[in-house]
Amino acid sequence: MDRLYANTLNEMEKLWKRRRTKGFLLLTLLVPIISAILLAFLQNHTGVFGGLGSNLPMLMLSLFTFALLPLFLFMTAVDSFSGEVAARTLKLVLVRPISRTKVFASKVLAIAVYLAVHLGVLWIASAVSGWMVPGGEMAGGVLDSVKAYAASFVPMMAIGLIVVFIAQCFSSTTGAMATAIFIYAAAKLFPFVFPQFAVWSVFSYTNWYVLWVGNGMSMNTLLNTSVLLLSYCIIVYTAGWLLFDRKQL
Repeated sequence: MDRLYANTLNEMEKLWKRRRTKGFLLLTLLVPIISAILLAFLQNHTGVFGGLGSNLPMLMLSLFTFALLPLFLFMTAVDSFSGEVAARTLKLVLVRPISRTKVFASKVLAIAVYLAVHLGVLWIASAVSGWMVPGGEMAGGVLDSVKAYAASFVPMMAIGLIVVFIAQCFSSTTGAMATAIFIYAAAKLFPFVFPQFAVWSVFSYTNWYVLWVGNGMSMNTLLNTSVLLLSYCIIVYTAGWLLFDRKQL
């Protein structure tokens, strides 16, 4: 357990030293602030978009879960696996007195921690920025927004684990990144042709958080979708670990 904890900290430090990690965290902070400034400007000069300040956390969550957070997960997962294989730095980790199982788990945990950090920063920045927009209420919908942000972690992590699995099949970041983006785009478009596909596709649950807002959805539905997403996480994590454990470097 100590080795897992130590290697997780090491993986988090490696991710933090990458410019794109810091850049994306800065983007997560700035997008809600800029959006709040634009909303305030439009309200003052046109009189429209009134009351959107209180909804800013949900608007930002919709934007980030659809495009920006998946993109961050793509880059982070590909860098952590395919990137290290291409740079031949993964061998340095594997010669340490730590099993491949713990190396894989520590990389996934580091990705999960950064995902949670981004969601937390996004919620704080959106809530504070929305409160500063004329007509925004700090207390308006706080509980719903907290539930929505917490619920968003599960489908986002499932997508991240799918990319981790894909990254095991490539020794170059370009191929892994292109494949991940193609699969994500295709999975988003496929339900328009075959709507029944959306029920079983994890990529269709990026807006899963809407089920947790308010009291309109039954607990049975929430439980079923929760089990589905958790099953995806377990299956893809296991498949990714098997490939990583058998990988020849």
